Amino acid sequence: MSKLELIRALYDYNESANNHVLEAASRLSDDEFSRKQGASFESVEGNLGHIVAAQMNWLERWTSGKNLMPTAEVQKIRGLGALRGAFDRSHELLREFVASLNEERLDGVLAYRDSRGKRDERPAMAMAAMGKPMRELDYVYFEIERDRDRVDG
Repeated sequence: MSKLELIRALYDYNESANNHVLEAASRLSDDEFSRKQGASFESVEGNLGHIVAAQMNWLERWTSGKNLMPTAEVQKIRGLGALRGAFDRSHELLREFVASLNEERLDGVLAYRDSRGKRDERPAMAMAAMGKPMRELDYVYFEIERDRDRVDG
């Protein structure tokens, strides 16, 4: 698998994982969704706001070199419908961005300013950094499902 194929697969995976999380969140009551639980970003709603804010800000850094809106502002998005809309828009823009990539660009360095205005640079392949999620968000299971969909579809 080439670096470009890997990045594209990881972004397909990211969208799939986000959609699994949003589906799980839709089964919560409004109180469960927004209840402050003492964890980072206080609630399920707050954590989803942080995730979509980070996703949108990194995309802005990669495409414009800066944050157009501070993460704290984006994190203020409230309500599952509004959050789902923000995720949908970020997924659409990420698909466009990933479609624009080529192997040469992946070998390069992305220069940007962080949310504090500090200049930074990262190898483009650093975009692939991801955590270790639960089973249905696991990348291996994503690939199994994707292969199954190709056979069935």
